[in-house]
Amino acid sequence: MQAKPFLKWAGGKSQLINDIKDALPKEFTSQKFTYVEPFVGSGAILFWILENFPNVERAVINDINADLTNTYKVIADNPEKLLAILEKFQKLYYTFENDAEGRKVYYMEQRSLFNSRSTNIETQAALFIFLNRTCFNGLFRVNKSNGFNVPMGSYINPTICDTENIMAVSKVLQRVEILTGDYKETLQHAEHPALFYFDPPYKPLSKTSSFNSYAKDEFGDNEQIQLRDFCKMLNEQGHYWLLSNSDVKGKDMTDTFFDDIYQEFNINRVWARRNINANADKRGKLTELLITNYDKKNYIPVLELNKTLFTNFDKPYWVFMEKFPIENIKFDTNKLSFHNDISEAAVETIATNFDLLGWIPITLDKEHILLDGQHRLAAAKKLGLKYIDVVIQDTELLTSEQHEKKTLKKRKSSILKEL
Repeated sequence: MQAKPFLKWAGGKSQLINDIKDALPKEFTSQKFTYVEPFVGSGAILFWILENFPNVERAVINDINADLTNTYKVIADNPEKLLAILEKFQKLYYTFENDAEGRKVYYMEQRSLFNSRSTNIETQAALFIFLNRTCFNGLFRVNKSNGFNVPMGSYINPTICDTENIMAVSKVLQRVEILTGDYKETLQHAEHPALFYFDPPYKPLSKTSSFNSYAKDEFGDNEQIQLRDFCKMLNEQGHYWLLSNSDVKGKDMTDTFFDDIYQEFNINRVWARRNINANADKRGKLTELLITNYDKKNYIPVLELNKTLFTNFDKPYWVFMEKFPIENIKFDTNKLSFHNDISEAAVETIATNFDLLGWIPITLDKEHILLDGQHRLAAAKKLGLKYIDVVIQDTELLTSEQHEKKTLKKRKSSILKEL
C-alpha cells in the first residue's frame, strides 16, 4: 500500500497534485535531490513525492505545530504502540453509536486530556489523531493558550485506527528528518541541490475566512513578506522552490498582494476546491497560486480548440502561426479593427485568467502590424511573455476577393435588370 495522509487537514494539497507535478523542475526527475517541506501539514505532497520519485533519497519536514510533528515522530519510531492506543479509542468511541450525549462527553474528555499535555508522547499522538478524525470537518484550530477548541463532528463511525496506512506511513518516514520550529531552520538541513515546497497558512480571502490558526501565533501579511524574503535567499543560494497560496486577486481584482511581492518570480493560477466552510454556499472552485523560482514562463499557447478554429477558418486569408515574437509586433492605430482606449481592468482580467481559460490568438497583417487583440497583447506583455500565438491575415488578398465578389454581384444585378 502507498502511504497517504493520515490526517484530515484544512488546505490539504491532494487535489493539487497534478498541478504541482506539472510545476516541478525538469531536473527533479533525473537528479538526486533533497526534498524540504517547511510547512508539512498533512503531508499530501510529501507522501506523493516519496512514493513516486525514488531519486529523492532524503527529505526534511518541519512544522511549528509541535503536536503535529510529535505525531509524525511517533509514527516513524513506534507505530505499533500508537496503533494499540488508537484501537482502544476507536472501540470505545463506537460503543456510543446510539448515544449522542455519551459520545460528546467522551470527545470532550479526550480533548481536555489532549490539552493538558500530561500524557506520554504515544498517547498524545493518538489523541491528536483521534480528535482530527472525530472533530468538526477535521479542522485543527487552537486558541491563544494553544488549546485545541474544535467541537465534535457528526461522523457516525469514522476510521480512527487505520492500521495499514499508519504502517505504510511509518515505512516512508524512515527517509525523513522531522523538525519542529521556525521554517527558516530547514535551510541548515538542506543539501544542494534541494527542492523546497512551501504550503504556508494561506492569506484569508476575506475578513471572515481564516485558515492561518494552526498554531497559537497567526501568520499575517508581515509573515508572508518574511517568507518571500526567505524564498529570495533560497533563490540566491541556488535552491529550487515552489510555493502555494490563496489567490486573493481572484477574489478581489484590486488586491495585488502576491502579484506585487512575487513579481520577479513565476506566478501561475490553478483551479482548486475549498471544502471547509460552515456555509455550504461558500464552498466550491476557485483559483490558487503556484509560484516558482524556475522555468519563468515566456510563452503560453492558445487552447487547441481555438487553434483548430483559426487553422481552418477562411483559408488562404488567415494563417495560424505559433510562438510569434512579441517584440516583432508593430502598432498602428489606423490599422486596428476596433480602436478603443486600453482598459486596465480588462487587461487585468485577461492576465489573471490567462493560463486557466486560454485565449483567442491576436490578428496581424503581413507586415506584422496589429489588426485585432490590443488588450490580449497588453495582457501578454504584463505577464512578461516573449512569444504569443497569432493569426496572419492577408488583407490584400482578402480585399481583392471581396472586390471581385462585389463586382460579380453588380454584374448579376445588371443582367437581372436587363432581363
